[in-house]
Amino acid sequence: MPPLAAVPDLDAELDELYGLPLEDWTKARNDLAARLKKAHQGEQAEEVRTLRKPSLVAWTINQLARREERALAELLAAGDRLRSAQADALRGRGGAAEVSRASAAEREAVRRLVTAARELLGDRASAATLDRVSQTLRAAAIDEAARPALERGRQQEEVSGVGFGPLVAVRPQARPRIDELREARERIKELRAEARRLAREAREAEENAERAGREAERLREEAEGKRAAADEAATALAQAEETIGRRR
Repeated sequence: MPPLAAVPDLDAELDELYGLPLEDWTKARNDLAARLKKAHQGEQAEEVRTLRKPSLVAWTINQLARREERALAELLAAGDRLRSAQADALRGRGGAAEVSRASAAEREAVRRLVTAARELLGDRASAATLDRVSQTLRAAAIDEAARPALERGRQQEEVSGVGFGPLVAVRPQARPRIDELREARERIKELRAEARRLAREAREAEENAERAGREAERLREEAEGKRAAADEAATALAQAEETIGRRR
């Protein structure tokens, strides 16, 4: 019996797999692995079979990559600018202003994606989950190893940044003197402290915004309830006046 036809486009199959609802993921992965095995593509079947089901955070980011392509592209561009600004600052070619502007652009891109994630997750959009979505977006956007999965929407797990990650990749052109090394280390220390402060402030701002959104929703519902009660009272008043008018 001749072998079955190969899966036409495994890359497309994987794109479809990572775009599925989370509850359908495992079965679809196993089905794909089985089809590959029947098509005598044992090596690919084993690779697919060992793929891990994405966490809720990773799944959310994969959906954002498909639904919010423009916002994701803006985040990746902002990540590139941030890496460049950090590298220039470490080499003494730029200052805090450039890093601050690049960081602001990156935060704004992340904010838009987290807002979309909140709408996507609905009841599952806890503050902790959204914070992990935010941290993974930031880290993956500047991590060369994690970035491809973010771009393709094939994230399997969360990614966490360590300090000012991109700075460790900067390589000096010439052997620096001891005083230059000391200055560079101090600069890295300052930048890491600034990064931690900004990340903390961003998380606090996002939590405040989430609380404000919940309070606004509560007030809106309360106003709607009072409006409905006022309408009922007005209707009852009109009916009472009409009854009195008839009795006269």
